[in-house]
Amino acid sequence: MMAPYFLKRIWRGQTLARILMDKAFSHYTLRGTVVDVGGGRRPDYFNYFKKDESLGAVSIKPIDGSISNINFEKDALPFPDGTADTVICANVLEHIYHHDFLTSEMCRILKPGGQLYGFVPFLVNYHPDPHDYFRYTKESLPLILSEAGFSDISVAGVGGGPFFVNFNNIILSMPRLCRVILFPFYALLDKVFLKLRPAAAARYPLGYIFSAKK
Repeated sequence: MMAPYFLKRIWRGQTLARILMDKAFSHYTLRGTVVDVGGGRRPDYFNYFKKDESLGAVSIKPIDGSISNINFEKDALPFPDGTADTVICANVLEHIYHHDFLTSEMCRILKPGGQLYGFVPFLVNYHPDPHDYFRYTKESLPLILSEAGFSDISVAGVGGGPFFVNFNNIILSMPRLCRVILFPFYALLDKVFLKLRPAAAARYPLGYIFSAKK
């Protein structure tokens, strides 16, 4: 059942958007040299990806301002052309004003046939790091990635209905025990709402998971 899965991670201090992002990443496979753009030193979402070692051991290369002071707005990623097998970009693009520069850089460092996996939030609260510029839609992401040189682009929303959105955006302001107690009620209300209006699910994404190939 999904309830214990959510409750355990809510207790650990994670939002619904983060929980659903990690679950979506569990369907993707990392191969070879993996460049993690903007994720810090060792984000826990790597625990959810599948690993394929047919190209050798999976090697994670983190690139982040907190590690090397790189500025994703203008600095080239520190890799030669066509050297990465996989690139990860999770919860980063909304903080980048010149996102076209960064997406082009991610495409540049990928090998032909290399894979990009990422996530952007949508119906979530303002969260500057140090800035919060954009919310991307299911229509905009394919255009942005295509213009950067990617193909085979897939974009899918993660979330539920309006009660999931509401809970996600207040969860971190509540004491931990309250989060766990209240979540089942929000989840039930959301389930009933979507049962009555199933088409409404597409209108309330907490974010979008995306993949693309060079």
